[in-house]
Amino acid sequence: DEDGYVTELIGREAVRRIESHDGSKPLFLYVTFTAPHAPYQAPDAYLARYADVADPNVRAYYAMVTAMDDEIGRIVAALDARGMRENTLIVFQSDNGGPRSAQFTGEVDTSGGVIPADNAPFRDGKGTYYEGGTRVITLANWPGRIAAGSVVDEPVHIVDMYPTLAGLAGASTAKSKPLDGVDVWSTISTGAPSPREE
Repeated sequence: DEDGYVTELIGREAVRRIESHDGSKPLFLYVTFTAPHAPYQAPDAYLARYADVADPNVRAYYAMVTAMDDEIGRIVAALDARGMRENTLIVFQSDNGGPRSAQFTGEVDTSGGVIPADNAPFRDGKGTYYEGGTRVITLANWPGRIAAGSVVDEPVHIVDMYPTLAGLAGASTAKSKPLDGVDVWSTISTGAPSPREE
């Protein structure tokens, strides 16, 4: 199906770029999977893994997450194969919580099943100001630079990624327009208090 196929194409292109990369130069790779997202559909092989899930939307949602997870695994394996893994920061995050309303999934996408996203214990979801719509998990991994299994429970916002990544790359933000974000590397890497004031 289309979305599972798109997920595979995105993963394949990311791997191709890693495999063809000149290792003497830095690499910034921004990979934006469209899964899981309405419409809820996935390749038959992935849907078959969740044949025991009765609701068709939930089954497809699980399959989409699994397809995305497989592609992320291929990307990490490609970094390993090129000897780039030890010098690579991987950040995985969502842009919003899962939708809890057909207003944000489309009426047709929920026919025959429930809206599958679950943002518990937070209220509501995508398109709202409630935590279910705005508070998302972020995973960061960098061998030797971020302790495995460490947890950061400090406020960090998506706008902090630019100054943080620029700082890690040794790039100056001095000529940028005023930034809403702040460098949160010490928060991410050591769990230090967030420099955010709000």
